[in-house]
Amino acid sequence: MGWGRSDFLFALLLVLNVLVGASWFWWLRTKGQQREKANLLSRFLLAITLSIAFALVTIPSKHPFQPQHSFGIGLLSIVLGASIVFWLGILNSWSWLAYLGIFIPFAVPLALQSGDPFPSLFGMMVGTVLVWFCLGKAWDSFGLTTITLVIAIGLARLHERPSEISAHLWQSLPLVLGFSGWLGLGLLSSWQRYWQREIVTFDFVYTLSLMLVLGSALMGYWSGDWSFVPIVLLTCIAALTALQLQNSHDTRYSPFATRHSPSAAVLLWIGLLVISFATIPETKGLRLLSGYGASLAAVSLAWLAAGQDGERETLKHGAVLLVTFSLFRLFAEVYPLRTPRADLYTHYTFVGFLLGATVPTLLAQCMEQGRHIVRELATGFWAASLPITLGAIWGVKAVAGYLAGSIAAALLIFPLNMPTLFAGFASSLPLTALVEPTSDLPRKIRLLILVGVATAFVITLLVDYLVHRQLKSNNEAKKVS
Repeated sequence: MGWGRSDFLFALLLVLNVLVGASWFWWLRTKGQQREKANLLSRFLLAITLSIAFALVTIPSKHPFQPQHSFGIGLLSIVLGASIVFWLGILNSWSWLAYLGIFIPFAVPLALQSGDPFPSLFGMMVGTVLVWFCLGKAWDSFGLTTITLVIAIGLARLHERPSEISAHLWQSLPLVLGFSGWLGLGLLSSWQRYWQREIVTFDFVYTLSLMLVLGSALMGYWSGDWSFVPIVLLTCIAALTALQLQNSHDTRYSPFATRHSPSAAVLLWIGLLVISFATIPETKGLRLLSGYGASLAAVSLAWLAAGQDGERETLKHGAVLLVTFSLFRLFAEVYPLRTPRADLYTHYTFVGFLLGATVPTLLAQCMEQGRHIVRELATGFWAASLPITLGAIWGVKAVAGYLAGSIAAALLIFPLNMPTLFAGFASSLPLTALVEPTSDLPRKIRLLILVGVATAFVITLLVDYLVHRQLKSNNEAKKVS
């Protein structure tokens, strides 16, 4: 049997990632010692290696893998785009141009590959979280903008058929909003470079808000559908109000405030979430499309918070809250629950909710206590594995409860390590269908699965302890010498 277009596309992306990885390795060996960012590059090389390994695992086109290598194509395309971002944004500090690496990968699953784009989008989400775990906070802005685009396009895909991608508003609007935000960043960067003037936070947000509203209005004029302009406009107003609230509330002078205390802006994000329900008329499917309205608000907030500006952390918080809700909505649509549906009256769902509200936070705190690559990868593994384990033991209802609990974690605790939060969603969306039949097995077998998972967790703790002790002794030896 001859190769199809998807086979050639997968092979091309695989070869390109191998060549790029080899180039990075050569650069690290010859010039890496002269730069402070050599450690980040070695971590990025690890992310490329793991991504290639995951893509090779998905080569079979039979169950449980999708035909046409869709998942692998999405994974490899996002990692290839990440190489562009890393080169321009981290190694050379051309942050504005670096965001081009976010848009380019979407052309592969949406324009070049035929068929259902869902598996490719899931692959892009997994690739983003994988790179994010390896690079840490240096990837926060790039990772968040990518995740918001993936979820917005995924929710739009539930309304429009793949053949209509280029002809309709829904799947184009998130990318247009992202491109508008990117142009706004370019205008601000040019202003700062040529006029040698510092840009204050409010000027930054005002300019990007104007570009986002213009972008949504342009799409409304082109398509004749203006229903999404209000949610973009309200998001920009909420962002400016949140910044004002943040400036008027300094936790240093509040005896009850801590670094993780939620600010009053949280109420704005909840209000924006509620308003997004009414963005689309009920005749167009309120149950589904309310999630799409929230995802558009998340895209807008992610671009308003783009960059490493600590003064806009509250906007990043809003984007994280809205995107976790949108991911939950996508999960609910991809895995419609059988009767009885998941609610907190079901103890499986309730236990999942409690775990989702606590485990991502505990894992993030554990990783922050002593960062090394083994602990970070172990944290990512368990953040992704726990909801899948719940799905294998108790079914989809437990996974739904875990993801709902993750929304609560995102709401109440910030800053929270974002890849730790998103890892559960990235694994649950593509893999729940694979493990869910296991929940119908006899209880004895499911208990054996639970014992195996607990044993693996204990082994992980032991390895982490040994690695941490070795690193600590090495550091003490260096100090003595």
